[in-house]
Amino acid sequence: MKSTAGFTLLELIIVMVIIGMMAILVIPNVGSGQSAVLKSQVREAMAVLRYTRRTATIEGNQKTIILKEGGQSAKKNSIDSGVWVSRGVKLQMGEPNDDKSKHTNTEVTFFPEGGSSGGKITFTFNKITAEIEINPLTGKIKSDIFAIEDK
Repeated sequence: MKSTAGFTLLELIIVMVIIGMMAILVIPNVGSGQSAVLKSQVREAMAVLRYTRRTATIEGNQKTIILKEGGQSAKKNSIDSGVWVSRGVKLQMGEPNDDKSKHTNTEVTFFPEGGSSGGKITFTFNKITAEIEINPLTGKIKSDIFAIEDK
C-alpha cells in the first residue's frame, strides 16, 4: 500500500480563494484608522471656525480663534475660550512647502461684516494631509478632505 502525503490542487485553489477574499475585506481598512483621526480633527476645527464666524457676525464684534498644536493627550476643547487644540495632528498656516509658513499656532480673525483674516491651514497626521481654506473676503470655510463648502 502506497501512502501519499500532501494536498490536492483543488484544495490549494480553494484555500487561496478564501485567503484572497479575506484580503479584499481587510486591506481597504488598514489605513482608515489614521484617516479617521485626521478627518475628525479637521471636522472639529471646521466646526470651531464656523462657530467663531457666526458669533462675530451675530454679535457684531471681531472674534479671533487660535488653533494650537497639541499632543495625543490634549484636553477636550472649549469653543468659548477662543482656543482649539489639536490632538496629535500637526498644524501649519500657509502653503505646506513654504519656508515662511507658520507652525503650531494659527490665529484666524473673523470680522462682523463677514470677512476674515483668511488663509490656508494644513493638517498632517502620519503623512496624510488635509487643508482648510478660509476666504478672506467672505469668511467662508472649505476643506478638501470632505469636498464640502461652508455656505
